[in-house]
Order: sequence, then C-alpha cells, then structure tokens
Amino acid sequence: MKKFLAAGASICAMSVAAHAADVVPVVMDPKDWFVKIGGSYVMPNSNGTLALPLRAGGPQTITAGNAFTGSIEAGRFLNNRFSLSLTAGIPPTHEIFLNGVDSGTTLTMGAFALDGQFHLVNNDKFDAYVGGGLAYNVYFSTTNPQITSASNGFAPVLQAGVEYKANDTFGLFVDVKKEFFTTTINFINPALSFQEQLDPLVVTAGVAVHF
Repeated sequence: MKKFLAAGASICAMSVAAHAADVVPVVMDPKDWFVKIGGSYVMPNSNGTLALPLRAGGPQTITAGNAFTGSIEAGRFLNNRFSLSLTAGIPPTHEIFLNGVDSGTTLTMGAFALDGQFHLVNNDKFDAYVGGGLAYNVYFSTTNPQITSASNGFAPVLQAGVEYKANDTFGLFVDVKKEFFTTTINFINPALSFQEQLDPLVVTAGVAVHF
C-alpha cells in the first residue's frame, strides 16, 4: 500500500512540475520613461527700475507681462517614488511695461530646467509630486533697438503637479513651476543698464505619455 501511495505521489509531483514548465511567467514591463506636452502660462513676478535722468522722466518702474507658450518635459522614474526630468519649451515673448503702461517693447527669453521629483502618491490612477532643481535662462531677442541683450544665467526652481492616468500609457496633468531669476538688461548706453527681477510662475496643462 505504501508503495502505491509513494508511486501516486511521485506521479502527481511529476505532473505538477511538467505543467509548471509549460507556464511562461508574465513579467510586466514597467514604463519608466515619460513625456509631458502642454500649454504653459508664464507669469513673471517682475520688478526693475530704469534710471532715466529727470529731464527724460526720471526713474521708470519696469515690469514684464504674462505670456502663453508651449513646453515639453521628458523624464525617467528611478523607482516608484523618485524621478528626474528635463523641461524645455518655445521661448515666451513678454510685453514690457513702464510704470504700468505698455512700452511697445517685447523681450523673449527661454529656459531649460533639470528637476527631481518626489512622488507623494503614485498608483494606477493618480500621481502627485513635489520637486525642484535648476534652470538655465537664455536671452533670445527684443524689439527695442537700444537694448543689446539680457544676461543668461542659472536659477533655482520649485515644482509641484498632479496627473490623472487614463491608462498605463496616457494621462492628463497640471504642473506648476516657480523660478527665482534676475537678469541684467543691457543698453547701448551702459549707464541705462539695470537688473530686472523676473521670478516667473509657470502653470502647464497637457497630455502625459508613458513608455
């Protein structure tokens, strides 16, 4: 009887092993990379003073207007909690105001930002994150022939955002970045050159793709 039981157990074990060998385990390929494309509204918290002589009106308060542009952010998850990304976009063009009045001058500057994110929530439906990093700001052009350039430079950035995931590939997101940057506006006449605090708040909404 024991021999029959042992033989039966051996046959069962062989059957289970053969069946297990036929089953190929399914390993989900994690989609570590992501691209976010959207429209960005850039709102400078700007302030500067153009030191004109009294005969020309005296000191003028200079501010930059808001602007709409497009941006793209590409990044990679290091794990479920941490990710890195690089953001770039079409350089926005800002109207320049003197004492609150449109001066007819525009200034075009763009930025590239390298950020790290900590994901507070990251599941199959929602992703909420905070982060920060470093941006490099680049001057492109101005419509004022008296201005020769604006200085480029690095600046710290804070970031926060949320994403709703429609599925494992596509999602909708809202992202907010706050940059702290001051540039120098250089004139043909060096005596007129001044520092302009820009410190833009950038709100972006669009589509996220994971792959």
